[in-house]
Amino acid sequence: MAAILLYVLLLLRPEEPGQWYGLAALFPLLLIANLFAAKLAARRITEPLERLAGNLERIKGKNWSEPVLQTARRDEIGTIVNTLSQIQRNVVELNEDEEFFYQSVSHGLKTPIMVIQNCCAAYQDGIYGSEAIDIIMKESLAVEAGIRKLLYVSSFDHMLGKQSDFRPVELRGLMEECRRRFRGNERGIRLEVDVPAGLTVSGNAAALQTVFDNLVENGLRYAASYIRMELTGEEEGGYLLTVENDGAPIPQPTLNVLFQKFYKGADGNFGLGLYIAKKIVQFHKGDIWASNWADGVRFQLLLRREDRMAGRR
Repeated sequence: MAAILLYVLLLLRPEEPGQWYGLAALFPLLLIANLFAAKLAARRITEPLERLAGNLERIKGKNWSEPVLQTARRDEIGTIVNTLSQIQRNVVELNEDEEFFYQSVSHGLKTPIMVIQNCCAAYQDGIYGSEAIDIIMKESLAVEAGIRKLLYVSSFDHMLGKQSDFRPVELRGLMEECRRRFRGNERGIRLEVDVPAGLTVSGNAAALQTVFDNLVENGLRYAASYIRMELTGEEEGGYLLTVENDGAPIPQPTLNVLFQKFYKGADGNFGLGLYIAKKIVQFHKGDIWASNWADGVRFQLLLRREDRMAGRR
């Protein structure tokens, strides 16, 4: 403001007293305009900071019911405020996933534990004999399998390692090991393997073994008489593998959510087996999907050949 008055004085060079009076009257107007401009500038700076302080108080109190306020500013302050809003949305989603996680885990563990408790009570009352041991063993194995999957989900990065650590993995060996593990299933489902020896992919052998184990374990609950693991063909530089069974077809709405975390069918346990399988396949730059066919249900996997994986690192 002083610079403006000096400029006016130099420009007008007042010589008469009346001109000095005019400049004296102009001074308060300039002062008011300056104060008004300063107030606007201060408001522009402090308003988003006040919003930021309010947002931080809400987050501090874990108040997620009200959305974090946003601003249309595109400067650094606006970036901070809007970034905080995005953080809140991410935290809300994590909280919802965590709540759903605990609900699913508690439900999945509650059923076999309740069966074990009831079985023990029936044994004590003389209702059950030695068959109680078989029931308790079956349910305890179900609990163990569920906990193992939960641990797998919580430590994907550690379990899968790095792609630079991948080694050649023979496909037939994985499937034969899977057949060996589930050959004595209680439903008497026949397991078949039709994959030529010598076909290899690059990956984590233990993780890929988990994929086939989970697919077969899932199929054992729904197959009528057999599960077949076979090589269907080659596509886009990879091996197209199929794990099929002769169970009832899957409704289309279910096919759309089959690989989602914690989704489980009527006979499912924790809803993690297919989710884990998909995450592992995707980590290996492959793909997996499910479909119905004339005689049942088919899961298909596309795994990259070892030479193609080397070129994609």
